[in-house]
Amino acid sequence: MQGTIAQLLSIVAHGNEYLSGRLNEDYFPNSSTFKFCKFVKFVDLQSSGTKWHKRDFAKDPNDWFKKLKETGVVQFRVRYISTNKEEISDRMSVGFVGGGGRWLIEAVKSGKSDFWEAGWEVGDRDDPEQNIWHVKYGRILRNRNQPEQPLPPATEVKAQLKNILQNISEFAHKNNCGNFGECFDRGLKALEEPPTSSDKEYTIFPDGYAEPEYHQLLNASQHAWVFGGMGSWNDMGFNDSAIHKEYEELSDKLFNLINLSLIVASNPFARPEETAAKESGGRDHKKWWQFW
Repeated sequence: MQGTIAQLLSIVAHGNEYLSGRLNEDYFPNSSTFKFCKFVKFVDLQSSGTKWHKRDFAKDPNDWFKKLKETGVVQFRVRYISTNKEEISDRMSVGFVGGGGRWLIEAVKSGKSDFWEAGWEVGDRDDPEQNIWHVKYGRILRNRNQPEQPLPPATEVKAQLKNILQNISEFAHKNNCGNFGECFDRGLKALEEPPTSSDKEYTIFPDGYAEPEYHQLLNASQHAWVFGGMGSWNDMGFNDSAIHKEYEELSDKLFNLINLSLIVASNPFARPEETAAKESGGRDHKKWWQFW
């Protein structure tokens, strides 16, 4: 999985642990999702025309959790915006920084929310500890009411993910792509086995966080994530047009379903009772992501 996504999902899960009084104090900088990061800071962003102005808000995730709790945040949630473009799909752009759609953190308060988005920049490529990434999460919206689409049950998403993984694994093994087929097979296995028995690239959820099926969805998504740049599943091609068409269709289905799985897995708890949707009284809203 892309490190940018893994880190955001981890921050949301550990932020909820902090709000519940259970966060391990050594979360930052010791989590695997902060590897190769020189710093992970948080800033307020204010727009003036075409420019964003930055104001320091928190020095690291632990400091951020504390400050947001003091301002009335009661839950963190993951939100995703597909940004498919005619010239390049989210699946094909995911290997680039800023590609693959937009992942946001929603900091939920009473009837309103703030939204934060990460920016990753390369610092010193010769850093002796290889901490080349400079990461800043910017608050792009404050005190807004942006309704959230209802999420399907985890059990339903697990069944859908199992089906597509079986199909794409069969395709991979049949078409001499066994190394990728093994990734899909590990994803299938992760859907069935106890969450703690999976070796994962990133440790994203705290121990005991949410029900097992959410951990299984997350683990399976990590194992089956084969998307990226050169040498990845996205870089495959087949001379037979019918086989290549099947490859494209299966790949798009898997990419979209893994994204859905990550969203469902990372939002295992119901929204607080005083949600924006209830306060809206059923009024129509513009699409929630159209806020800039």
